[in-house]
Amino acid sequence: MHSPLARLPVILLQVHDKAAQQLRNELQVLFENADETLFEMADKAQNDTEQSLFFEAMRDVRLKRKNIERGFLERLFEAFIRLAQPEVAEPALQAVAPAQSAFSLMANDLERAQVTNAMVARVLARNQLALCQLSARLNTLSCEPLDDQNNPLGPAMLCEYFLQSERDQGMDLKVKLIMLRLFEKYLLSQTGQLYADANQLLIATGVLPDLAEEATCCATKVSALEQQSTNTGEDAGKLVGLLFDYISDDRNLSQPLKKLLALLREPMLQTARRDQNFFSCDSHPARRLLNVIASAAIGWGANAEDCSDMLYRKVEHVVLQLARYAGNNPALLESMLHDFSMFTRGERGRIELLEQRTRDAEHARRRPPFQASPVQSWPLPALDEQGHLGLLLVSQLRIGTWIELQADEATRLRCKLITILEPGGIHVFVNRMGAKVLEKNRTDLIVQLRSGAILLLDDRLLFDRALESVIDSLRQSGAD
Repeated sequence: MHSPLARLPVILLQVHDKAAQQLRNELQVLFENADETLFEMADKAQNDTEQSLFFEAMRDVRLKRKNIERGFLERLFEAFIRLAQPEVAEPALQAVAPAQSAFSLMANDLERAQVTNAMVARVLARNQLALCQLSARLNTLSCEPLDDQNNPLGPAMLCEYFLQSERDQGMDLKVKLIMLRLFEKYLLSQTGQLYADANQLLIATGVLPDLAEEATCCATKVSALEQQSTNTGEDAGKLVGLLFDYISDDRNLSQPLKKLLALLREPMLQTARRDQNFFSCDSHPARRLLNVIASAAIGWGANAEDCSDMLYRKVEHVVLQLARYAGNNPALLESMLHDFSMFTRGERGRIELLEQRTRDAEHARRRPPFQASPVQSWPLPALDEQGHLGLLLVSQLRIGTWIELQADEATRLRCKLITILEPGGIHVFVNRMGAKVLEKNRTDLIVQLRSGAILLLDDRLLFDRALESVIDSLRQSGAD
């Protein structure tokens, strides 16, 4: 690594070598723990695709570990080289700016920046004085001005070495974010010792030995850190605002559900300001609570607030609890999530039993007539372009699909497809409680899907849909 064309002064070489040894050891611990972490995440995966991603990531990390370690240490050395000989190598790294606005970032950058900004902020909060003193001492040996952001041992630069080393290896974004959290746990958490050792080496060689008594050198840095926290909070507020604007306009949510979720804007904002993982971690308990509530309530109609609806009372209870949440007790969120999940699991078991009875009854009721009489044909209308579109829409109806039928301006019925009876293509729908409420033949469905009287509901995870929509909007506004 020590190129003969780019020799470091002895003092800087000592600082580099001491730091590189510590960082190399911590990287080894990181990768030794990566396997276990990814295996646990695969075991808890919500679907086969996600599980395959984590197992593939385990194999990927093992194969690319040495190259990532080497790339990280090479970039560290290049950064030290530029302190003494800036003309030898052009600056290849751009430090992560913690105050960078999330609204100027693309989709991948948004998640990565949220994670790295929070990591950098936590290191600065712990080690601000030691890092400031190290920057001051290195400034006496450097050919270019240094601060906390371009200090080769600063958290922003350490994160960027790791990010670029992963980027060189073409790792998946989701895996990168997992590895970044491990990077914080096993490497950034040890920066206090890193800075103490580097400062001690410089003091021993006579570089600003009395600086330890001059705490005022960091006054402007502390002010900048406070401003950064303010900016990060403002960005979180804007992003949460956009997410809830999406929720309030989402046609897939019933009005009773929208009214309840609107009460969660402020507690979700407090959570996002306190925990940057709120945006980047799809297993965050606050996000999962929003998702399971929306999923459980997709079948709600206009009368969901009826006192006899047990689910409505349960969701209302959870929302009112969350409305008082200050964003500082993740264990409480986990407890509420567990309690609500247990409730919905029991209710889902009862509903699935009723759905099966309804399905069996429909098959039994129709079987004798179909066996005793000629098959009734259901001629399709002449198909134009819109007709083909109708057929395409009907083909998207799978067992379990939720629809909304608008009979008139005042009446909307939400129901779920539980079976398709042939011949004739009779589609049987039930309400949220598993009772039959509607049947339509294929021809009627085509007509009503084309006219917009029947809408297919999107039952994907609410928070993920909202975040995806917001990111797309930001990307488009950035392009404009």
